[in-house]
Amino acid sequence: MNRSSKDILNNFIENLTTLLNKNKLPPWQKPWYPQFGLENSKPHNPITQQPYRGLNALHLSLISDILGFDDPRWMGFHQAQQMGWKIKSGEHGTAILLPITQLKNSDVRDDVIEQNRHSLPEKIIQFRTTYVFNAQQITGIPTLQSISPDTVNPFKTIKLEKIAYQLGIKVIETASNRAYYAPHLDIIKLPLRHQFINEYARNSTFAHELAHASGNEHRLARNQSGEFGSDAYCIEEITAEIGAYLLCRELGLHFLADHPDQTDEQHLAYTAHWINILKNDPQCIGLAISQGNEAAKFLNQQYQIQVLLEDNQLIDNQSTKLTT
Repeated sequence: MNRSSKDILNNFIENLTTLLNKNKLPPWQKPWYPQFGLENSKPHNPITQQPYRGLNALHLSLISDILGFDDPRWMGFHQAQQMGWKIKSGEHGTAILLPITQLKNSDVRDDVIEQNRHSLPEKIIQFRTTYVFNAQQITGIPTLQSISPDTVNPFKTIKLEKIAYQLGIKVIETASNRAYYAPHLDIIKLPLRHQFINEYARNSTFAHELAHASGNEHRLARNQSGEFGSDAYCIEEITAEIGAYLLCRELGLHFLADHPDQTDEQHLAYTAHWINILKNDPQCIGLAISQGNEAAKFLNQQYQIQVLLEDNQLIDNQSTKLTT
């Protein structure tokens, strides 16, 4: 059965709503270190060694939560077969979107001689539905080894500070019960470190506000004009939440979705409005997922740029010392 991207998105929304209605946390709200290490704990294909991305990654994480899969490895039927592994009897695959790049020749008129045409290849990306199976649905596949506690990286919140520095965002830490990003001032305000219940909370809150900052008109230029409770406001909050999760995952930081800037009442209001959007307008969550993925990519790029600049500066300093 052929399924469109809209069908898969609707299925993702239905599954997410099911978890929320059962008072279970979505897959991007887990406050513990990945069992199999940073890279291997992401939904990935063990044969190609490639992680699943975007909606596919979120969808597979969600299905794992619903079906109780602890193994993050997913692959196609024929891939498993080629490795000598077998799909267990009665198991059903999970639909994902596979990007297919095609070349199409397009005619472009010459600006000088109208009759002269140049045939240029044009890349077109289309998506087709394919089905993948979790490693727990397969027999014969080797067990994925858990990491030793000794190999777990310590918390490195300095990574988030590097991003803020690269973006030119001022971070103000002061005794407060609120954390927020002010677009008109381009500043992030956080409570003092000791106010956070743990390092997880600070990381997730900081990443959440950085994700908001990525939407500034001078950066990704998202619609951040919505008032509290509006669709636009909720889309931006979901964008920041997904962006924070993806960013923390890429940087190897721990994530927790309980923000100290939210009272219980506000948190319930966020969640209730979120569910309302999911049920009544699937395009909203689709937009939020896309924007969250874009925000995480952008912020991770800024981190990589800052690290590169610091490395170059270190090399320059060492060269200066050698010549003096």
